[in-house]
Amino acid sequence: MKDQFNNLLYKFKKKRFFHNITEKWQDIHTIVLFFVICFGALIWNLFSYTVIKYDFYNGLADRQQIGTFAVPVNRGTIYSSIEKDGENKASSYLATSINLYDLAIDPKDEIDKGKGKVEKTGNKEKLGEYLVNLVYDEICNNKVSTKCKDNLLKFLRVIDLEDFENTPEYVKKAIAGRIIPRINQKKVTNVLLGTNFTTDQITKIKALNIRGFYTQDSSIYVNPEEYTQTAENLSKASAVLGMTSNDLAKVTRKRDLRYVPIFNKLSINSSESLKQLIKDEKEAINKQILDKKDSIYSFFILTENPSRYYPENEVAAQVVGFIDSSGVGRYGVEGFFNNVLKGNNGKIVARKDNKGRIIDTISMEKEDLIGEGIKVVTTIDRNIQRKVEEILEQGVKKYQANKGTIVITEPKTGKILAMANYPTYDINNYGDVYELEKVTRSKYPNPSIDLLGYPVFVEDSVEGKKFVYDNREIFLRPATIEELGNNALVKYKYKNGYGSGVYQNDAISSLYEPGSIMKAITVAIGLDTGEINENSKYDDKGSVKIDQFEIKNESKECLGYHTFEHALDFSCNVGMIRVFQRVGKALVSEYFEAFGFGELTGVDLEGEVYAPLGPWEKWSMANLFTKSYGLGIAATPLQMASAYNVLANGGIYVKPKIIEKIIYPNGSEINYKTEEKRRVIKESTSKTITKMLHHGVEKGFAKSGGVEGYSLAGKTGTAQILYKGKYQSGAGWTNASYGGYGPIEDPKFVIIVKLERPRTNVYGSATSGDLFRQVATYLFDYYGIPKSKK
Repeated sequence: MKDQFNNLLYKFKKKRFFHNITEKWQDIHTIVLFFVICFGALIWNLFSYTVIKYDFYNGLADRQQIGTFAVPVNRGTIYSSIEKDGENKASSYLATSINLYDLAIDPKDEIDKGKGKVEKTGNKEKLGEYLVNLVYDEICNNKVSTKCKDNLLKFLRVIDLEDFENTPEYVKKAIAGRIIPRINQKKVTNVLLGTNFTTDQITKIKALNIRGFYTQDSSIYVNPEEYTQTAENLSKASAVLGMTSNDLAKVTRKRDLRYVPIFNKLSINSSESLKQLIKDEKEAINKQILDKKDSIYSFFILTENPSRYYPENEVAAQVVGFIDSSGVGRYGVEGFFNNVLKGNNGKIVARKDNKGRIIDTISMEKEDLIGEGIKVVTTIDRNIQRKVEEILEQGVKKYQANKGTIVITEPKTGKILAMANYPTYDINNYGDVYELEKVTRSKYPNPSIDLLGYPVFVEDSVEGKKFVYDNREIFLRPATIEELGNNALVKYKYKNGYGSGVYQNDAISSLYEPGSIMKAITVAIGLDTGEINENSKYDDKGSVKIDQFEIKNESKECLGYHTFEHALDFSCNVGMIRVFQRVGKALVSEYFEAFGFGELTGVDLEGEVYAPLGPWEKWSMANLFTKSYGLGIAATPLQMASAYNVLANGGIYVKPKIIEKIIYPNGSEINYKTEEKRRVIKESTSKTITKMLHHGVEKGFAKSGGVEGYSLAGKTGTAQILYKGKYQSGAGWTNASYGGYGPIEDPKFVIIVKLERPRTNVYGSATSGDLFRQVATYLFDYYGIPKSKK
C-alpha cells in the first residue's frame, strides 16, 4: 500500500501537477503570513497611538485642526441723559453702530424678449418722483432744516446757488435736475481711469488727441460712447497710462449703465420705508394687484454699509466726537473712551476642516468683549442741547460773530446739561469740513473786518500747500491780517469758517480772557476774605495809573463814591482793582486755584486745556490789577461755568461731569457720582454775591439777560483781543460773554455764553446777554419753574 502511494506520488511529481499545487500553497502561506504581520503591526501602532502615545498625537491633531479666531465686537453706544420716563429710547442715542444702506439704482427698465418684443420692468416717471421726495427728506427734513441749502449744494456738487429759495418747490426742482437725467441715462459715458497721473502723462494723453479721452488736473476720464476702441488707440494710450492693452480695453468698452449711485448712508427711517415699499410692491405683483410695468422696486440697489451712526447729526458734535476711517475714536466721548467703547475682540476656540472652515465650536472667551453692548450714558440733555444749539447758531449769525460757545451746568452736581459750539459739523459726514469758498465782496463787503480771526488763504504756487476747490487743485498759503483788505488778491476761506477746527470743543479746548464775567469771582473773593462787604464803598475817579499804564472804566456810571455792588452793576474796572489791592497777590492766587483756574477741570472729554497761573511772586501789580477784571488770565468756558457753580451752590467746587454712568452687558454699572472737591467760599459769601449779581440783572448792565417774572444772577463781560502786544478795539476785536444762574432761591442751572468777535455790537450786554436771556427763558419753561415775582 505504501509503495503504491509513493509510486502515485512520484507520478504526480513527475507530471509537475502536485508540484504546482505545492508551490501555490506555499505562496498563499507567504501572503497570509505577510498580512498577519502587517495587521499585527497596525494593531500595535494603533495601540501605541491611542494608548501609549495618545497625549502626543492628540495634541498634534489639535494643533492642526483647532484654531483661535477673533470675534468682532460692535462698538459701544453713547447716550444722552436718560429720558424722564427712565427708558433708553432710540431718540436718546448720540452714537451707535448700525448697518445703514447706500442707495443706487439700476436704470435698465426693459427686457428684450426676442423677435422685436420688449417688456417694461418698471415706471421711470414714478421712480423719479419717489427719489426726489426721498432725497428732499434726507437733506432737508431728516437733518437740521437750517442746513437745507448746504446739504443741497453737497448733493448737487456745486459751489453756490445764488437764486436759492428755501422752499420745497425750489429744492425739489433742483434735486430733480440732477436725478432725472441720471436715471434716464442708458449707457456708461464717464469712466475715471485715475486721479494721480503726472504732468507728463497728462500732456502725452492730450497730445494723442484720442476722441473720448478727457483730463482734469491730474485725473483722466474716458467716454466709452465717444471713444473708438482700436488696437492703435489701445496701444498708444495704455503705454502712456501704464496699463496693459487688455485692462484698458475692459474699462473702456461700450456697455449698458447698470449702476447709478443716488444717496449714501440713508437714514434709518428712509431705508426702512424703502424696504417696506419693495416688499409691498412684490406682494402686490404676486397678487396681480399691481402690474410690474407700473412698479419701481426692481430699480433699487441697497448695499449694507456697516457704520458708526449719529442719529442727531450735528447735535453735540464736539461732545460726542467721531470715529475716523481706521476705526479710532477722535475728540469728545468717542476719543476719551475709545478703548472702552471699541473693546477687544473676543475669542472663539473652534475645530476647523482641511479648508479652514469652522466645523465645531469648542469654547467662547467673552471676558474681553468690553465694547460689545456697552452703554456710555452722558449727562447731556438732548432737548436742552438742541435748543441751545439753535439759539447759538442764530446768535452767531445775528451778531456777525466768528463763533460761539454756550455751557450749561447743574451747580450742585456739576452735571453738564448742554455744551454747544457754533460753527459745528455733521458727525456722519465729518470729512465735509474741508470745503472751501471763494471770498466775495457780496458776502464779505468789508474783508479787513469781516474776515478777522478766520483762517483765510491766498494763492501762492511757491509757498502754498495743495487744496481742492471746485474739483481742481490750487496752492494756498495763510493770508496776513494786512492782506485781508487787499481786494486785488483772490482769497479763500473754509465754508464753515474753520475747517477741521470745528472738531475742537471750544468749551474745553479754547482759552480766552473772560473779561468782566470774572468780576463776580473778584467780588466773591473780596467778600470771603472780609476785605469788603455788600455795603463797602470806594472812591472811583474813573481810572487807575500803574507804571506807564492807565486803566480806565468803560462807563461814566462808575464815577463817584459807590458800593462794590454798584461796581458790579456797571462793570467798573477801578472798583475791581480796589478789591484785589486789599486782598493781595498771595490770597488772590490761592482763591483762583480754589475756583479751578490754572488747572484742568478733569472732565471726561478729549482735548481739555488750561493756562497756568504762574507763581504769584512773579506777578506784577499791573498783572494783578488786570486779573481783577478778567484780562491777563486765561480760562475755558467750562472753567468759568465751574467757578460760577461755586457762586450758585453755596460755595463748593464740584468737579464738572459729562458722564452719568457706564452700563456693561452683564448689567453691572459704573456710576459717576458728584465729586465735591473742596469748599471755596463760605455759604454766606455765596448768598451775598448772588444777591449782588441779582441786583445787576435788575438795575445794571446785566439787565439784558433778565427774564421777566424770574430771579436771575448775572454778569456781562467784554474782553478786548490782544494783537501784537496790544489790546485792540472796535468791531471784530472783542470776546463778548455773559455768566449767570437761576433761579436765585434755589439755582437749577448755570449758563456761560461766549461770542468771539461780534461785529454788530462789541459788548457782552447787547450780544451774549440776549442769548443768555433766550436760554434762561427756555430752561424756566422746560423745568416748569414757577415765576418768583410779578
